Amino acid sequence: MGSESYDEAIAALKKLLSEKEELAPVAAAKIEQITAQLSTPETKPAFDPVERIKTGFAKFKERNT
Repeated sequence: MGSESYDEAIAALKKLLSEKEELAPVAAAKIEQITAQLSTPETKPAFDPVERIKTGFAKFKERNT
């Protein structure tokens, strides 16, 4: 996503919150939740290429011995 998309999303959110002020606490809570998720590093990546190569090589050796 480019910065233009972010700017557009922020502008749209500001407009929505100015029209419907009762959504402000909900939006603030959701933004805090997303920020916390993004700032927390993952303990293990979803895909570890080094581990994949190791397990693939081990299976290859088992089949070809």
